[in-house]
Amino acid sequence: MKLLLVINTIRPPLTPEDSPYRYHNRTALERVLEYALHIVPRESVLLLANDPPAEPETGIRKVLRSDWTVGTFLRVLREVSNGYDTIVYVYGDCPFLDVPLTRKMLENHRRYFADYTFSDGFPYGLTPEIVETRILDALERLADHTDQPIQRDTLFSLISKDINSFDLETELSPVDLRYLRVSLTTDTKRNRLLCMALDHEHPSSAEDILSVLQTKPEILRTVPAYLSVQITERCPHSCAFCPYPLFGKDILHAEGFMPLESFYRVVGEGARFCGDLVVGVSLWGEPSFYPDFPALCEGVASYPEVQLVVETSGIGWRDEILKKTREILGDRITWIVDLVTDQRELYSSLRGVGFEESRRTAETLLSLFPQTSYVQTVRMQETEEGLEQFYRSWKERHLIIQKYDWFSGLLPQRKVTDLSPLHRFPCWHLKRDLSVLLDGSVPLCREDLKKEHTVGNLFHQPIEEIWEKMGKVYLDHTRGQYPSLCEPCDEYYTYNF
Repeated sequence: MKLLLVINTIRPPLTPEDSPYRYHNRTALERVLEYALHIVPRESVLLLANDPPAEPETGIRKVLRSDWTVGTFLRVLREVSNGYDTIVYVYGDCPFLDVPLTRKMLENHRRYFADYTFSDGFPYGLTPEIVETRILDALERLADHTDQPIQRDTLFSLISKDINSFDLETELSPVDLRYLRVSLTTDTKRNRLLCMALDHEHPSSAEDILSVLQTKPEILRTVPAYLSVQITERCPHSCAFCPYPLFGKDILHAEGFMPLESFYRVVGEGARFCGDLVVGVSLWGEPSFYPDFPALCEGVASYPEVQLVVETSGIGWRDEILKKTREILGDRITWIVDLVTDQRELYSSLRGVGFEESRRTAETLLSLFPQTSYVQTVRMQETEEGLEQFYRSWKERHLIIQKYDWFSGLLPQRKVTDLSPLHRFPCWHLKRDLSVLLDGSVPLCREDLKKEHTVGNLFHQPIEEIWEKMGKVYLDHTRGQYPSLCEPCDEYYTYNF
């Protein structure tokens, strides 16, 4: 079995912030090259890189291109693997690739005559993918969208299209850590910080890494991934399953909104601190009522690593506004239309007017943004009977079935089934989310509607200071200690981004 080890280093040029990140005094790529030379001789290592290359000179053979797509990637793999039986494929930003684990996978790949070998249950970045060169032609035939960018799961996604035609071998982790959603890579600031924290624990094997990730949850909290912002206090409905109307405001006629310059500051602080970030603009209020929604989108567009998410009732949108957002953000905006139910009378009792309009908006968005638009319902006692019909009506589109939230007891408990884990773990929202209200104040999380646990104000304080204060409560969670807001909450295991 003659091996070719291919390292994907295709990415934008390194920024000044990237360069200080070193692991045992070596960059991620240097660590990957060291790993590669334990698996194959130098002449059997190949780097896929940008032209001009984003990485420093390594002395290793390179394929340089400026137009990498799925099509060119598969074509290059076929060309460079002539004379080789097997490709070991890794990314160049994975400083913890494990040599013994790779050798074990190669041995099983050889023993069971596999076409493709991968791992399952391990954090991404510990293991390679192993693919036989004889199936590359078949993978090219399976590639429908050859002009799309290469993704980390490109090979697996192609094989999954006709999975029964290939012999697969899987290396199972001794403990399934998929629920941690950990990526041991240096592609984002969030992941780089995690890798740095892990490196400070001095793990010497994959087993050590699995142990650290399980026993030291504090290192998993780095910077926020999701920034949820209240841009308006007005809403077209007083919904039976929403606690917002309980706090005395006339939300049907409220006029308050976050000034554009304040919103720009919030997004700017988030982008500066986090790098890549998802910004949601649906925290207590209907985004369609914002006075200048396209201008808000312009503020997001100025940060290339920021994505916008809009969760809406579907009420109040004009087609020209929706088209304008597409012009500004393209596929960097995701729409979630909360339709609640397909039953008109039930919709009226739970939400009020707007049944037809919400569906028209959903259809418009699914047409304008076919890849980034979703319809949503809330699974609760009132909607359970019609849930199957809702699913059947929308299953061919992007569909979200949202868990019911009783907001730590503010609302009646309407959940149909208990989805909570057997063993409680630290809250995902304290780990990855940050919520900002209309006046800039930051509650502990969106469940803190009474603002009894406010941790700062993003209009006046640096985001680092606020995030650190939230971290103290997260650390309490790691020790099994929960403040009054958190104790009855069952949202800790739900995940946004």
